[in-house]
Amino acid sequence: MSGTKDNPEGINVKVFEDVDDSEASRSYIDILDKFDALPGIQVLKQGAIERCRLREGMSVLDSGCGAGLETVRLARLVAPSGKVTGLDASQAFLGEARKRAGGLRLPIEYRQGDAQRLPFADRSFDVARAERLLLYLEEPATALAELARVTKNKGSVYVIEPDFETVTINVGNRALVRKVLNFDCDKETRNGWIGRELPGMFAAAGLVDVEVQTGVVVFEPVAFSPYFLEIGALAHEGGVITADELARWQGEIRELLQRDQLFCTITYFMIFGRAAP
Repeated sequence: MSGTKDNPEGINVKVFEDVDDSEASRSYIDILDKFDALPGIQVLKQGAIERCRLREGMSVLDSGCGAGLETVRLARLVAPSGKVTGLDASQAFLGEARKRAGGLRLPIEYRQGDAQRLPFADRSFDVARAERLLLYLEEPATALAELARVTKNKGSVYVIEPDFETVTINVGNRALVRKVLNFDCDKETRNGWIGRELPGMFAAAGLVDVEVQTGVVVFEPVAFSPYFLEIGALAHEGGVITADELARWQGEIRELLQRDQLFCTITYFMIFGRAAP
């Protein structure tokens, strides 16, 4: 996603399921980079690495690896005798990940596969992780159970996911904000409450010593304003807001952006657990 204050342009940040069918695959890769660069996301990543005590020689699964940004970071930590396996359903993402890792001489293997049906034997990895993946899946609990299955006894599992009912934006009309954001969470997001559901899902997957770290992630306004403009349009198409309300919503966002005053956030959750011995 790219844009300027006068002409923000972008894509729907929710439609990662069909990226290989999209002519805008480059834009999807760009938005992964922009999410990764948000400081709040990096804090949660570092917290997870510290809890896993990630070190040289360990084996790691990065399920839903996307363009491989975190895969490369993890590989640097476990090299030279460890290994990171990046798995993704998208050939476009995997192609970009392989391109970025080329020449780095890091212990990385990329494979195409379904996070809900992992192509690995039981107890294969010291650490298994996923980030902004369960949000999109038809069977998020199955994907988490698969992460637990392929993790060695006493190994670490962690996921980083948002909760879309925690989105904030400084548009002034509270009733309008609630209508748009609740519609987006409930109707336009497959698993909008996944953040708050994760502790229970970890227990159901048999994971123990569960810990929760949360962080408010501040969106970069220019890069992410198209998302907020789009969800207003979708709320109007869904009959939730009127044409006048849509004009008010989008007009205020553009005005705030022009004045460098647009402020929008979301809460992310890092849930950590260990495979039972």
